[in-house]
Amino acid sequence: MWQAELDQLRAELGKLWKRERELLRELFDVRAAAEIRKRKIFDISKVQPVAVINRLPVEVFSRILHFALSIAHCGEWFVVVVGLQKRQFMAVSRRWRDVVLNSPSLWSVICLCSGWRAPFVEMHVTRSREHPLDITFGDWDDPGLPDAALRSIFRCTHRWRSINICACASFVDCGDILGDLRSIITIFPRQLAPLSLNN
Repeated sequence: MWQAELDQLRAELGKLWKRERELLRELFDVRAAAEIRKRKIFDISKVQPVAVINRLPVEVFSRILHFALSIAHCGEWFVVVVGLQKRQFMAVSRRWRDVVLNSPSLWSVICLCSGWRAPFVEMHVTRSREHPLDITFGDWDDPGLPDAALRSIFRCTHRWRSINICACASFVDCGDILGDLRSIITIFPRQLAPLSLNN
């Protein structure tokens, strides 16, 4: 009786050893295939090196993007392009997106005009963190825009670095806003760059 059980156990052990050999052969084949692909990846990487711009330190890359955005001026072109350029930068790659979203200097220029709705202004105030702000007052056609947008920037007057007022700005006739600006400029004369008026 025990002989039959012993024969059965030996047969099962033989099957297990056979299966072990099959699995080892399969493992060797997988390792060989992985090694081939690893070599191919290495060869392709040598042929197509990482772009120089993607090897730049974040600080340098951020300054390049800031320079690209700072070329814009007050006016319709600036209003349209500054938001569009940021979106285009963020669409390039995950790294570019992270750099744009985490670089306060890229969000430090604010234009109060028709193309900039209050949430867009608030987003710039928030993402610029404690970076000094350069603010341009332009023309707008929405009577509800000034109050909502001004509330956002008046909360952080200590961060204002410069004020640029376009002569076409429709609020120029509004004494209340200009009065607020005069009082801010009087309170923080050393923090602000010379006030600029453009046609």
